[in-house]
Amino acid sequence: MTVIKLTIQYDGTNYIGWQRQPRGQGVSVQQAIEDVLEQLYGEHITLHGAGRTDSGVHAVGQCASFVPTKPLPVSRVAQAMNNLLPPDIRISSAVAEAEDFHARFSASGKHYRYIIEQQPSCNAFSYRYAWQLGEKLDVAAMREAAQYLLGSHDFRHFCAVGSPVKDFVRTIESLQLSEPDFSANDQLWRQMERPLVIDICGNGFLYKMVRFIVGRLVAVGRHEIKPQDMAAFLIGEVPKNISVAPALGLTLVEVRYGGEKIGD
Repeated sequence: MTVIKLTIQYDGTNYIGWQRQPRGQGVSVQQAIEDVLEQLYGEHITLHGAGRTDSGVHAVGQCASFVPTKPLPVSRVAQAMNNLLPPDIRISSAVAEAEDFHARFSASGKHYRYIIEQQPSCNAFSYRYAWQLGEKLDVAAMREAAQYLLGSHDFRHFCAVGSPVKDFVRTIESLQLSEPDFSANDQLWRQMERPLVIDICGNGFLYKMVRFIVGRLVAVGRHEIKPQDMAAFLIGEVPKNISVAPALGLTLVEVRYGGEKIGD
């Protein structure tokens, strides 16, 4: 039995997130793609995503898998789907995998990117893809704070209340903060003066975990809390209630396969 793996790009602005919800609550990315698969195959097909991005979160490397019910050539699947999908969802590739492949349970890691616009006069073309903070942050202090999160930790205090998981231990493999200098020839939405780009790679992430991390790093960058307070958050000694970062600055860049498998 063949399994097809899709690599998917989407602008999450107009969607209630990845996961399918009851009709009437808004359109999810999963639902939009499943509706197209139903048109192609003539019956409902369940799509399994590698991760459940929140409403407003984007992706350039989301992965999903499904079992086809008709022998449509895999080489034609991506183009056929793109002909039917809305323009803010694109299938980058469709490839055949072994029958035991599952986009979620076969994944071994993920890479998320968060963009913050620090300049006071924010770019009109970046508002969907960056947190338009409009103030310069102490990036050196944020890098110091980030070091406390590297490695394996219990991240139960870095996720939304009510998370259904029982195991809160996750491993942050890298957490890098950079300020790339985009040139005037770059795309209009990228014309920001020293945006702050936060890249987080790990073996798995809890519900809203990346946004909790970014929100607290920004609090450090604003000197609202100290870098070492990040360690206090890990053990539940919360020095200050910090809001999570908004969804619109977050993008799922890549889902990694191979190595130890994850469930979230």
